[in-house]
Amino acid sequence: MATAGYLASKGMKVFGTIVEHVDGIQPHLDGYSILSMDVRDTESVRFAIDRVLKVDHRIDVLINNAGISFSNSLEETDIKDALQILEVNTLGPLRTIQSVLPTMRKNKRGLIINTTSIGGQIAIPFDGMYSASKFALEGMSEALSLELMPFGVNVVILEPGDINTGMSAKQKSDRLVDEKSPYYKYQTLALNAAVANERAGSSPLVLAKKIEQIIAQNRPSLRYVGGTLMERLMIPLKHLLPARFFEYLVAKQYKLDLKSEVSEDL
Repeated sequence: MATAGYLASKGMKVFGTIVEHVDGIQPHLDGYSILSMDVRDTESVRFAIDRVLKVDHRIDVLINNAGISFSNSLEETDIKDALQILEVNTLGPLRTIQSVLPTMRKNKRGLIINTTSIGGQIAIPFDGMYSASKFALEGMSEALSLELMPFGVNVVILEPGDINTGMSAKQKSDRLVDEKSPYYKYQTLALNAAVANERAGSSPLVLAKKIEQIIAQNRPSLRYVGGTLMERLMIPLKHLLPARFFEYLVAKQYKLDLKSEVSEDL
């Protein structure tokens, strides 16, 4: 919503999609239009894209940012939940990409921005399926960028850090951790840390402005990291530091003092 409203305020014609039912294409008070689209449903995606093309006959920019997560240990993750995360976070973008590419290739121009996450480069404890879906989207985006080079269509990977959207807090309230789980203590610590990090995170408007900058470039870079300076440094640090030391830093970030716990067990 922040991105749609901001880009519309800059004179761009923006269509925002929501999973709830909307009759046709409806104007929004913030200057953009909304229509229904469920990225889990191929026919829903194609119908929505065709509806936009009938109005404007072309789509210059596609921004994939639909995302869900169900925080849990991987051992206790329900396969149905895992599949739903992949359907939205990974296959959802694939469906929208497949629907917009024919017109972009025909016009020899276009920009696809796939919103992944720093969690698509650095795995998040107790959000393993979310990270898996974003890791997959990163790989898909890199391959897509190569495939579209001959057609004048650019692909960008946008990796936000903690953005203050309330997503982690909603997870905490919607899905209580089972007190009987062997992971209860550790998952609760990690989830509380994630909520605190999100509340201290960047405003969604920061990301909207970053997207505006990307759109304005004739030849954008393949990858952009959005967030605080420390978050932007985390990804290069992953490749510079010894793997176990970096893993320890991530564990500390999520309040998982593994070393002391192992010592106590011994």
